[in-house]
Amino acid sequence: MNERQPPPLLTAATADVLRKHAPFDAMRKADLEHLAAGLKLRYFAKDTVLLSPDSGRIDSLFIVQRGAVQVEEPTQVSLNTLAGTLTDGDCFPVGALIAGRATTLRYRALRDTFCYVLDETRFKEVMARSPEFHAFCTRRLAALLATSRRGTREAYSNRAADELTMASPLRNAIRHAPVTLPESASVRQVLELMKSRRIGSIVLTDGGGHPTGIFTQTDVLNRVALAAQPLDRPVAEVMTRGPATLPASTALSEAAQLMARRGFRHVLVTDEDVLIGVISERDLFGLQRLSMQGLRKDIGRAESVDALAFAAREVRELGTAMLAQGVAAEQLTQFVSALNDAVTERAIELAMQDHDVAGIGICWMGLGSEGRGEQTLATDQDNAIIFPDREGEDRQATRERLLAFADQVNRTLDACGFPLCKGNIMARNPAWCLSQAEWLDRFDDWIRNSDPEALLNASIFFDFRALHGDATLVDRLREFLLENVKDRPVFLRQMAANAAQTRPPLGLFGDIVGGEGGTIDLKRQVSRVFVDCARILSLAAGVGAVSTAERLRATGPRIRMSDDDVATAIDAFQFVQMLRLRAQDSLERGAGTSEPNRIDPDSLNTLDRRILRESLRQARKLQNRVGLDYQL
Repeated sequence: MNERQPPPLLTAATADVLRKHAPFDAMRKADLEHLAAGLKLRYFAKDTVLLSPDSGRIDSLFIVQRGAVQVEEPTQVSLNTLAGTLTDGDCFPVGALIAGRATTLRYRALRDTFCYVLDETRFKEVMARSPEFHAFCTRRLAALLATSRRGTREAYSNRAADELTMASPLRNAIRHAPVTLPESASVRQVLELMKSRRIGSIVLTDGGGHPTGIFTQTDVLNRVALAAQPLDRPVAEVMTRGPATLPASTALSEAAQLMARRGFRHVLVTDEDVLIGVISERDLFGLQRLSMQGLRKDIGRAESVDALAFAAREVRELGTAMLAQGVAAEQLTQFVSALNDAVTERAIELAMQDHDVAGIGICWMGLGSEGRGEQTLATDQDNAIIFPDREGEDRQATRERLLAFADQVNRTLDACGFPLCKGNIMARNPAWCLSQAEWLDRFDDWIRNSDPEALLNASIFFDFRALHGDATLVDRLREFLLENVKDRPVFLRQMAANAAQTRPPLGLFGDIVGGEGGTIDLKRQVSRVFVDCARILSLAAGVGAVSTAERLRATGPRIRMSDDDVATAIDAFQFVQMLRLRAQDSLERGAGTSEPNRIDPDSLNTLDRRILRESLRQARKLQNRVGLDYQL
């Protein structure tokens, strides 16, 4: 006998209630109504335990209709360790239901609460029917973030073109089929075809039809015309070999990042190893006022501090445009860091014109957020110099030569919008302009004598990356760090204890607690938690990655952290980064708070506030994981 179905009007009314919340707002009407028809409404008085580890195997999904449910983590340390609070529209316990196991958490009614309850059979049916619901249940935070990014694009729709966004796949930007010729063709044949088709590049292929090179207008100028090469010469001798290639599913932002880092103007696009098109720098930025390749050129040919400062301002403007198009925070910060790297390199080159230091063989290091490749739109300087130890050379004399050079670079970067570090963590400080042996001794001293100052320095200097010069000096420093830190559990424990002092701003009942003026500092109170924990975990595991996301991805499998937990932690971190970028953009336009990383949670829309609350929970969860590892 079939179970009695609720009246259609009741089903429709229930669907309307759910449609106010994610993921139900994105589901097809038929799928949502199928879910609503299977719901039963239950009442739970204040302090009632809805579910706990003692409840056994979970066979139902709970959706808060009205009220609040406190989530607790039963542990040996405390039976009421707060994990968060669920309110209208929140679902639980999704992971346990999918896995067919008991929940590891306890859910208690914080006040009189009504919940919709969906049995396991109907839950699986809806999972199979609705891609939106399936995505939400398997990657809950990721699904919410996708919705938030769509909202960001809509909010910025008056400021940026939305026809083709930087989050779109490369296949969407392909305008025509690729034009190819065999690499045995002559230069004349290639030029005639380029002229007849009115195109700026041709892909050259081998006998099997696989791309082996590309010939562009730049090659015509540099390798044929200026080199006075005969037109009957095989194009294989003057083409650019090994062109950059990306899958068609790759986001435009990733292609943009590749072009920024490598200086490419064209990228080949393949679908299952079959060439389907060529994306040029013009294709990527045809809808934008600013050209990334043009910016990179402006940076590279800047002959004065003023010209470099102007290009640096345009980097921030282009970053804002990409933010408006909904580019994910990880890609956007990598993009900004890539062009900021170019600004730093040019500042170094300009200073080298005035200082005879090129023969020393130095390496300029980026530290902190610059070292991690996580710079946002508002960032100061953190940098240092490492130089080689050479027999017979006076270290101090070498340092004196470098300090005047470093001071000029630091002042140039300040003029370009990267303020001088208030803590004087800059290459012009003699304490941070050291030989390789001195750096090794400094790192060794911090690891062995981990006083508060050493721990502070470690949190800055252990996030380092070569920006200009002899990268092998930095490679040796990283090898030394990884070899020595993982065998110093006392030092790592002290780093963990130091990191635990920064607690995410969650209140007693899992709500977001603002500080001064009701605001929170996203950098110091939230993103720092992810950064510190990722650093500790990666150093303990001997992982050489520097960025927070890559550290978590590389370390997760080694410490038995599930793929879902790793992905969710990264999603949470990137959302906080995105909020920082949006706050900095608002400040740039004269809106928002007076501090670039501070926001008022009450100013967020319902969805973003919900994601922020979940992100704070993930920060606390990661922090608790590190605390348990070191018995804090």
